[in-house]
Amino acid sequence: MPSKEDAFRYIRAKIDELLTVMGTQPLRPEELDDETLIELDPIGIVSGAFSQVIAHLNETNHRLNLATDEIRAILDALGAAVVVLDLDERIDDCNRRALDWLFGGVERERIVGRYADEVCDASGELLAVRKAADGASHEVCLHGHDVQIVASRILDEAGRHARTVMLFVDITRQKQNERHLQLYAEVFSHLGEGILITDADSRIVEVNAAVSRITGFPREELVGARPSLLNSGLHEPAFFRDMWQALHRDGYWQGEIFDRARDGRMLPLLQTISAVRDPAGRLTHYISVMTDITSIKETQTRLDFLAHHDVLTGLPNRLLFGDRLHHAIERARRDGLAVALLFIDLDHFKNINGSLGHQVGDQLLVEVANRLRGLVRQSDTLARLGGDEFVVLMESRVSHATASKLADKMVTAFRQPFVVNGADLYIGCSIGVTLFPDDGADAVALLKNADTAMYRAKEAGRDGQVRYSAELSEMAHSKIALDHALRAAVRDGRFVLHYQPIVDIRSGRVVSCEALIRWPDGPAGSECPNSFIPLAEETRLIVPLGEWILREALGQMRAWQTAGLTLDYISVNISAVQLAQADFPDRVIALLHECGVAGEQLQIELTENVLMRDIELCSWVLTQLREHGIRVAIDDFGTGYSSLTYLKQLPIDNLKIDRSFVRDIPGDPNDCAIAGAVIGLARALGLDAIAEGIESQEQEDYLAGMGCSLMQGHRYAHALPADDFARLVAAPAVPA
Repeated sequence: MPSKEDAFRYIRAKIDELLTVMGTQPLRPEELDDETLIELDPIGIVSGAFSQVIAHLNETNHRLNLATDEIRAILDALGAAVVVLDLDERIDDCNRRALDWLFGGVERERIVGRYADEVCDASGELLAVRKAADGASHEVCLHGHDVQIVASRILDEAGRHARTVMLFVDITRQKQNERHLQLYAEVFSHLGEGILITDADSRIVEVNAAVSRITGFPREELVGARPSLLNSGLHEPAFFRDMWQALHRDGYWQGEIFDRARDGRMLPLLQTISAVRDPAGRLTHYISVMTDITSIKETQTRLDFLAHHDVLTGLPNRLLFGDRLHHAIERARRDGLAVALLFIDLDHFKNINGSLGHQVGDQLLVEVANRLRGLVRQSDTLARLGGDEFVVLMESRVSHATASKLADKMVTAFRQPFVVNGADLYIGCSIGVTLFPDDGADAVALLKNADTAMYRAKEAGRDGQVRYSAELSEMAHSKIALDHALRAAVRDGRFVLHYQPIVDIRSGRVVSCEALIRWPDGPAGSECPNSFIPLAEETRLIVPLGEWILREALGQMRAWQTAGLTLDYISVNISAVQLAQADFPDRVIALLHECGVAGEQLQIELTENVLMRDIELCSWVLTQLREHGIRVAIDDFGTGYSSLTYLKQLPIDNLKIDRSFVRDIPGDPNDCAIAGAVIGLARALGLDAIAEGIESQEQEDYLAGMGCSLMQGHRYAHALPADDFARLVAAPAVPA
């Protein structure tokens, strides 16, 4: 704003111009006052000019006032605090934010003109920044906020430093965002899983260090390339077509995929791809998270091998052989062909073990396996069932003559000595021969009849072979009779449940039980469920029978609770036929409500083979049940073919170690290795392992030493009627 002196100077200049025009010499400034002006301006010429000057000044002042008000409004509207200091470190001006934040909310008039260090909490930082170079900044913590102070110098007309404008900016949110971004960057960089980001056109825009570690490609080679750089060539086009369909439909895809590393290795990956869209719904990026599951696959391969092969000889074991026999019979039935089975038992093998020791016996078994390998065809399956029992499955171009010829070759070959540790050992063999379909309609019958024929060979003097001679029609009539009896028993409710305890050996407490069905007045040999459950599944009688089992078991659980008997849960076996019923989850939940039992007190047991028949169906069903707290156990774990991926996909609580792996512990290294692998896998996945078929202190001690504490078997109790089971639970401890 112009000063009074400036205004008078302007007026004097105007008057001098007038006097010059009138021929009068200008007066000196000190001679000019109001009276002189009147004397010199008798006709009002100067007064008129003065009035114009005054009007001009008023207009100028008005505009300056408007501009000043606008600037003040702008400064007060700023989110930052503004303080203006003069050269003496006095406060020349400040905005509303500064008054509220730095000066305790006092009026501007009480602040302007005072020294900064008298009224400002941040005076030290403020003055330090003021004295720094123009544009200097400094970050401080003020009233719990991160604040950046920026100084800018104002120069006068001569270019000299006249004032300093200080800007206080609250950067707390910015600092928080920076810390979050830094954290995200650290997580992105150090995450064990690989993260690969592409743009909407599938060009790689960023990867983390784990991607380079997994694939071997440096970041520089990946950024700008397409993910197809990693294509292994192992997947069909339909695989990727389904992947993209899922991405477009659902916005994500998850599954196992094989990629190729930079050095050419195949990489098994568990991969999740998600589509990223902006707020307007436009696709911007794809984010892929990859986990290297090489070690899991290796563990799976090892576990599969241990579960399905004999550790000593490397031959398929009983489980793998049974599966191959089952499939061979299915193919033979479909194609109208024959299948032959040779059941081989070594003669007097126990004498070798007893006299020379198990180590020599094991080496002899290895030599026996090698000799048998040299006798069978490539299309045949040679397996060791356990101990000194071997079996051969013949599928291609099979007849009684070819099976008998191979059996004779084996008997003859075994008459030659086996060399073990430089010594000749002589041992013969007895062989039972059966053919499908003549000597058995299924795998169980075929193997059982071959075993019977082998014993007949032993009875006949050993060192020979015998073919089973039972009639197929007799077996068919027996099956029809069993079917009729089973239907009547289901209709009339002739079954009962027995309960076998599951014991926590750490406390000696019975923590739960498995409900097992019994058929007291069934046909001869049908007391155990293995004799009639397969037929019940085949005829679908298992659906009403299974519902009866569930209702009976839950009702008994409720009765025990009412009587004060404490169990964690009751376990019930569920078949694949039951699981496939569309209303199965609803029926189970309805039975829980009907019986007044909580979901957490029911566990359903499923075999691996049931799970792998339809993993998507099982996942849906088990998820529905898990929402109500129902527990899930995998029965006979390790006896079927499966991918360990399902263990991550399904809500599973327990892995039950099959009794076939427990039976020969601790004497059989194969069974010990399998049991240890299952216990270790359960521990790694956060599950409980339950060992079935415990019959001895040695078995219990060995498995307990490997970390298994939940056990079930005849060592503790057979399956008992409900009242006997209740008395057992009431006992102080499990039997020693």
